[in-house]
Amino acid sequence: MDFSSIEKQSIISLMVGIIEADGWIDDEEIEFAEEVLDAIDCSEDDFDLGQEMPLLPALVTIKNMTPEQKDAVADVIFAVIVSDRVIAEEEAEIFEYVAELTGIADVLSLDPETVRKELEDLASEAD
Repeated sequence: MDFSSIEKQSIISLMVGIIEADGWIDDEEIEFAEEVLDAIDCSEDDFDLGQEMPLLPALVTIKNMTPEQKDAVADVIFAVIVSDRVIAEEEAEIFEYVAELTGIADVLSLDPETVRKELEDLASEAD
């Protein structure tokens, strides 16, 4: 999936927000984040700018992505949340908020209960 520079920065901003949400940064989360950076061909500059980007502009950018891009972003969010095999309440709440605000929930036809179930299933598979 191709993303523009600002889209990559937005994904990084969101990913950092989710990783930091539970107050604990796990080694598995860092390793997964590095894999995402490689997968989206993120430059060092985009990474640095993404870390500094406030969440609101990142969410606006994600809201304006194509349905296919939103689907890819949802995959990243799900994977980040379960990468440490712990579903923190804060992370699940952020996903629900982000999915609703950006239209990801509409693209994926997800409701909050389905999101929770999917996250729990993914976490159990990661064990």
